[in-house]
Amino acid sequence: MKTITCAQMGGMCDAEIKAETKDEMMAAGMAHLEEAHPEMAATVAAMAPTDPAMVKWTEDFDKTWESTPEDVAGEESAPEATSEAAM
Repeated sequence: MKTITCAQMGGMCDAEIKAETKDEMMAAGMAHLEEAHPEMAATVAAMAPTDPAMVKWTEDFDKTWESTPEDVAGEESAPEATSEAAM
């Protein structure tokens, strides 16, 4: 399990997003955007995967994912900080 903040993913807040895999993190991040930052989510959803901004975001996200350590066992976060909770 890894924890990355909305801001680390290019977002606007410090909400913590947790996931086991890179794909799960991207999905949880998008779910957070849709709920907490709908205007930004609409902009992201409208971008083609080949859009230069999306390509750069993907490269940056890959680096962030790889450099983020696994969460320490027993470390607790607030319920709103999990990918399962509404963020």
